Amino acid sequence: MKLFKGLALFAALDASCPNDRWSKVGEACVPSQKWVTTCDASGTLTISAHIDHFYAAVPSTLKTKLLGDLVKEDLWEEGDEDDTLKKTVALSFSQVDVEGLSLIRGVYTFGPSESASNAAKPLVNNVDLELATPLSYTVTCDYASSISVEISEVGIDANPTFDGTSTTGSLDIGATLTGADGSSKKWTIGDTVTLTVADNTADRLVLDVAIESCTAYSDKDYTENAVPISKGTCYEDQINTQIVGRQGKNVHALSFDAFKYSSGGNAAYIKCQLRACFVFEGFPDPACSLAVSSNDKQARDAGDLTCATL
Repeated sequence: MKLFKGLALFAALDASCPNDRWSKVGEACVPSQKWVTTCDASGTLTISAHIDHFYAAVPSTLKTKLLGDLVKEDLWEEGDEDDTLKKTVALSFSQVDVEGLSLIRGVYTFGPSESASNAAKPLVNNVDLELATPLSYTVTCDYASSISVEISEVGIDANPTFDGTSTTGSLDIGATLTGADGSSKKWTIGDTVTLTVADNTADRLVLDVAIESCTAYSDKDYTENAVPISKGTCYEDQINTQIVGRQGKNVHALSFDAFKYSSGGNAAYIKCQLRACFVFEGFPDPACSLAVSSNDKQARDAGDLTCATL
């Protein structure tokens, strides 16, 4: 599930790169050699960097002091190799549109804080000296907001899979099924199956995750005998989908009656399309919410099911 849409690095540097830990890409200098970044699925950023990524032209006599201040002042940890540091940091988020694709974008400005930079600026005879120039640039993590989740089996007299796994997108978002018998973890026909969005992202990233559509299939490849599970109240005995949780108009939990296909075994295989909307100052991104409304209406109108409006 941890497929990342993209990672961009934009260096705020001069045309010439500061040292050999940097490489020229077009007109910009980007970190290289002992530099590793990971846009984590929880919505955080993990960085491993060399001291030469923090400062240009580090004097050997000052290196230990600079490393120590980054650990003490900026709470970096010692890296796995000499002169390297590592840290997991929080991102600042927004929702952006890139060529028609909605993305949740996190950014982090990398570089030593003013406190850590002071180690490179001693005061000698009332004169400030700069012995190592602090460097700064921005790391960008882009996450897809449209997410497909597969729940491999809703079993009738069989052991089901309770957690859904995201197959597209990059955030740690899935779905969980509840309602089976507590001891056997099995359903029988007519039992209530409840599907709830599972948002496992960091607390700093506030999302409104909506279920746009869910479909049941009779095979594990999600290709045969598609039966829409809509989000309205559908008067179809074999589905009988009910909304059981929503925030505004965005549904994050629904339930339906357990059923099996007349052919194809005792299990239904569920695939759901979710959409994650970034929440800013208590309100989900308007364009993202509009996309949810548009897409879930198409899902309710799919096939021959007749459903009440949301």
